[in-house]
Amino acid sequence: MKPSTITLSVLLLAAVGYAAYLQTELNRLQEAGLAVVAEPEVASQRPEPEQRDEQERLETSAPEAVVVQATPTETPPPSRENWEARRAERMKQMVAAFEDPAMRVDMIERQMNRVDSRYAAFFKTLNLSSEDLDTLRTLMAEQGVVGWEMRMRSFGADTPESREEMDLARELQREMLQDQIVGLLGEENAAALQDYSDSLPYRGEVEALASSLSFTETPLSPQQTEALVGALRDVSSSFEYSVDLSRMRGREAASIDPADIDTFFQERATRDELVLQAAAESLSDAQLAAYAERQLAERERDRRQMEFMQQNPGGFGRGGPRGGGGFRP
Repeated sequence: MKPSTITLSVLLLAAVGYAAYLQTELNRLQEAGLAVVAEPEVASQRPEPEQRDEQERLETSAPEAVVVQATPTETPPPSRENWEARRAERMKQMVAAFEDPAMRVDMIERQMNRVDSRYAAFFKTLNLSSEDLDTLRTLMAEQGVVGWEMRMRSFGADTPESREEMDLARELQREMLQDQIVGLLGEENAAALQDYSDSLPYRGEVEALASSLSFTETPLSPQQTEALVGALRDVSSSFEYSVDLSRMRGREAASIDPADIDTFFQERATRDELVLQAAAESLSDAQLAAYAERQLAERERDRRQMEFMQQNPGGFGRGGPRGGGGFRP
């Protein structure tokens, strides 16, 4: 849906004003030297790591408007001090981009494109006016921008106490934005939005299968697609690996025991079989055969990647073989 120029301009200007308010709140927290106290009740409401994947993906995907151009200089001798200085300068430049109103508007607009691509199907289920839908999209985009901004500020913090303050401020801002979304949608639709967000890590795998079957004689129907998302989500969320390598990153792979790789992929094959059994209630034999073939190909590809990472630590900065629920870019 294409919002009117006037409506979008008003929303974005409001978002900039709101960002200024959030910055004021952050400054107030910093000046007050607010102590951070862990609250079990709040912690218990946070989604599990698998459920947070999509939310964090929106928050940790750097807005494309934040591009810090490196100035050509003579490369200094590698040292911890030089690395930390370059990192601090880069964080300073990126934070400055968030504080520029025009840059922030650009970030929100680009983040709205990400929101649209991931939530288009869900938006169609909402009975919202075009103005309310534009407001929802803007709030969700602002959540992503705020999440990334606070991470940049946390990375640039000088002390653990400062990082804790940034984390607290980030939670405060997230809660304030979430309250606005609930106020806009109502409790029922807000719960449906959260449920859809929790399912997003699994939709990528299902959408890939649906795409590969779309030009065959056995395409997935919308009902089958949703049923398969549910089956994959239910099995993956309850399945426990004895050795979970799905979150290994870069140099961490150097510590992996080859025997653990064997164990992980044996267990993943078991998980895939459980998904097929659950999916058999809604998919035809031909569709199940195509899905099983994709599962096998993905396991083999991910195993090759994991073995390469183990043998060449540092070759991959991010990502590892998935444990179910879609690739993590």
